[in-house]
Amino acid sequence: MIMLGNFDVKILLLVNFLVIFAIVVSMYLIQVAIDQTLTLQSDALLLKLMQRVGIPNWKALKVKSGLNKTAFLQLRDNEAAKLKFTEITNLATVFNLSVFELLEKLNIVQPNPELELSRQECSKLQQQLQQIATEKKTLRQEELQQQRVELTNDFRNSTICWMLTNYPSILQMVEVNPELPAKNLLSMFTPLDNLLSESGYETIGKACEQVAYNPQIHEPDATDISEGELVYIRFVGYQHQDKIICPAKVSRTLPENAG
Repeated sequence: MIMLGNFDVKILLLVNFLVIFAIVVSMYLIQVAIDQTLTLQSDALLLKLMQRVGIPNWKALKVKSGLNKTAFLQLRDNEAAKLKFTEITNLATVFNLSVFELLEKLNIVQPNPELELSRQECSKLQQQLQQIATEKKTLRQEELQQQRVELTNDFRNSTICWMLTNYPSILQMVEVNPELPAKNLLSMFTPLDNLLSESGYETIGKACEQVAYNPQIHEPDATDISEGELVYIRFVGYQHQDKIICPAKVSRTLPENAG
């Protein structure tokens, strides 16, 4: 049996220590090399994504993503798995990717055919929802436009009705009584007569004309007037392309100054 002196024991311990130290240092250096490699790979991926969306440098990426200093270092050090979901979501928006796509690119989740299929289905549904929303908005705008057109037409027709139903009656009254003040205004309506004729507007009856009551084209001043009963047209009506714009207003009698 070999006996070791104190000196030999110290040498042996020193050698063991150096071996262990060398192993630890080697493992550390290997880990550093791996981390550096992963960081380089992560940076390369990020630079590629940045170039794709036109982000010029790291500072611009940090500003656009809204990441704080710690989170940004984690992203570049291939530790994106430590980021919060909201931070991942912001990054996905910045890179114009879905959250699933970004998670796969950052190796946070491994590619999965079933997951990818589900993601594609979700993407299709999202596109369909966006299309439906767009179509609904377009339809709503068309409905509003149609309502505006109808309101404009209604206002125009009601205004025309008011002027036109009164004008022939005033004309008839002036012919009967030339001293009426309205006589001086009648010349202003001559262009209106020409415009109506050119636009296809047709009168329903003539002022003070006696006709058989027709509920389709006449508006009586009493509810007991029967169809076919003789009535007088007090205010003429108008129609345009077989559409009644305003019915002629009729009565059993004429006003005193109309006779």
